[in-house]
Amino acid sequence: MTMKKAIYFLSLTIGIVFIALGVIPAIFAYPYSDEPNSGPASFWELILIISYEQWILFLIVGLILSLFPALKLRKT
Repeated sequence: MTMKKAIYFLSLTIGIVFIALGVIPAIFAYPYSDEPNSGPASFWELILIISYEQWILFLIVGLILSLFPALKLRKT
């Protein structure tokens, strides 16, 4: 029983992180750089760029992972 709860908690936690990554583009502006072949200047800019490119995927996976434990616990 405790293994199930640990898996549900881990799924919920990962889901919340993915939802947060999916919401980042709505809050922060895209890190703009006008130089050719320039990459992110910091780890935060890398997170922003990745979240801008994959925000729909992050939201969908995050919602599924967050709702899965709630639906499973409700059934039992």
